[in-house]
Amino acid sequence: MALMNLKNEDLSGYTLIIPSISVANVPQLTIDLSITTYNFRKVTTIWHPAIVPSIGVDPYQTNQDEICTACELYVNKELKLAAIQLRSAIETKLALTNEQIDNLMEVNGIKPLELTIGGKYSITGGGFALKLFEILHEELRCTLLVKYVSEGDNRPDALTMLEKVFAISGLHDTNSIVFPSSWDFVFGGPPPIGIY
Repeated sequence: MALMNLKNEDLSGYTLIIPSISVANVPQLTIDLSITTYNFRKVTTIWHPAIVPSIGVDPYQTNQDEICTACELYVNKELKLAAIQLRSAIETKLALTNEQIDNLMEVNGIKPLELTIGGKYSITGGGFALKLFEILHEELRCTLLVKYVSEGDNRPDALTMLEKVFAISGLHDTNSIVFPSSWDFVFGGPPPIGIY
């Protein structure tokens, strides 16, 4: 089974951003902002037995007939960035091995973000981020970016995280932030007037 089919995409020299399902889903919100603000385009759906399947409407263009799945890869050719948008949990017993991750990145010429860090860390609420970092950092240059947050409206946390991602990757924030249309429904609509 192929993890993803890139068809004619060449990701050589791209930096890959991988969000971790974690407290308040700030990494997913950050990827949402990246996709809409920097015009990333979807290049493929990623399938793996460890990804809990899900399907829904396109979160970026709610007036379209497109669908979204549990895990998709988006790219921005000008910025040479690739971003995985992961919308469901990972079943750790079925997750990728170190060799599969190395092979996936090598075959596609993807390079992770780089930042020098030392020591041993414990991250509560960070999802699989620390485990993935431990797997990757011995053979690949990679960065683990963590932000402590609370439950609630975490859109401001996503904005801060987006600024940090672009600062670490050496890119400058020149775009005005474009919020995904799906964010219009974060807290639902106003209560019906008839209930008062």
